[in-house]
Amino acid sequence: MATPSGPPPRPRDRVLVGLAGGVAAALLVVLALRLPTGRPLGVEDNGDGYRLYCGAGLRPDTLDGFASWQDGWVQTYAVGPPTCVDPVPSSALVIARATTWLTSGTWTPGVLGWTYAVLVGLVVGVGAWAASAAGRRRALVVAVPVLPLAAATFPRFFVSTYSEPAGLLGCLATAVGVAAVLATHREHRAARVTALVLVGAGGLVATTAKVAYVPVLAVAVLVCAATAVGVRRPRRAGPAVAVVTALLAVAPVLDAVERQQQFYASVNAHDLVFTTVLLELGPGATADLGLPPEAAALTGNGYFNGPPRPDGVAWWEDAIAARSGETRSAALGLLAEHPAASLRAVGVGLQATTRADLPYLDSGPARASRLASPSGDPGWSGARQPDLAQVLDATSRPPWVPSVLVVLALVAAATARWQGRAGRWSLAAGLAAATALALVVVAVAGDGYFEVFKHVWLAAYLLALAGLALAGAAATAVVAAVRRTR
Repeated sequence: MATPSGPPPRPRDRVLVGLAGGVAAALLVVLALRLPTGRPLGVEDNGDGYRLYCGAGLRPDTLDGFASWQDGWVQTYAVGPPTCVDPVPSSALVIARATTWLTSGTWTPGVLGWTYAVLVGLVVGVGAWAASAAGRRRALVVAVPVLPLAAATFPRFFVSTYSEPAGLLGCLATAVGVAAVLATHREHRAARVTALVLVGAGGLVATTAKVAYVPVLAVAVLVCAATAVGVRRPRRAGPAVAVVTALLAVAPVLDAVERQQQFYASVNAHDLVFTTVLLELGPGATADLGLPPEAAALTGNGYFNGPPRPDGVAWWEDAIAARSGETRSAALGLLAEHPAASLRAVGVGLQATTRADLPYLDSGPARASRLASPSGDPGWSGARQPDLAQVLDATSRPPWVPSVLVVLALVAAATARWQGRAGRWSLAAGLAAATALALVVVAVAGDGYFEVFKHVWLAAYLLALAGLALAGAAATAVVAAVRRTR
């Protein structure tokens, strides 16, 4: 990300650069998912998939009509009218519905895989075209957000009926747009406006996929507002894109928050209290939460997948079912009063990013003759202790790596102005790490440790970007040092 040198590339060359970048990115996703084989990699449904496929009018072709816990992802669905009255609003649902138009009678998640591969190619192609305004070699910077997709850990969600794949697509678009912004200069007006549109659109797609991804939108708006475009009046275009992005996000975000409170308020309150707060603060915290001492017996148990809930028990019905908002606020207040416990909770969330491969969700196609299992793996879901701790300890990666990476990236970003040409790489690393950290905080504060591995999966992708950007900063600094010594 050095200053441009030499004449600017011709428009035709820039178009060719964009085409090449887009085709390469799409091909990378296709190969990573093994789409041409007929048995692509995907993600087993844990029960969340119904929220999406019911609204798209899809019915699983299974013996019991369910898609969850089939030892793999369901290969075919019947296409018809929506099977739920009020489906969850999501950008992933829009994409899934669009793919049903390409089929007649029978639908397969493999169609989604191809669709997302094309969308990835479009995003990267546009970003490469924008970045090439400062030189053809500059377009290579958009490859950084694409590189993590070479491993199936992230793109396999494209072959699923979750909302996560749209979140990943939006996050990729924002990252590609940021890379193009950092590669260009304010005089590259058309290129920077295009890059900012990518940034804003990516934030919108990610946040409307899952409201828990709202940190991506926040960073997108911040980047747009802070980016100068043009020479004469460089401060107007960026803030304008930021304002438009924020205004477009208000209604869907508020709607998503309202639905979350309507359908999952008691679930989230239970998980936060029993899988996180009591686990970190001990049984003595029951009094501060307005719970009786016997409530401590549920410590470590989630709302789903754990031992039976105390349905019908007066104190649980009052604190969790009837006053879930008050109990949740009290739980968050306790964490705020105990910074050490809060840091431990965030540390657990960061450590969970080392298991982003989510092996408890099978990646192969399911057998059509299998009946759905009633539940998943309690340890992986975070619904039971000490299983959760055992899963965290089973990783082959040092548990402290994500936390150290976040600190290094934030420090590098804070000192970017004194790093010369490496500074832009450091800024990119800091943005990715800060977004990942915010996603982890939202995940833990929202649903405690319950299924924390899946909830911080997108944060793991951003941490991979932060690591790559830090490597780019280090390489740039070394090259600059060698040139100075010569």
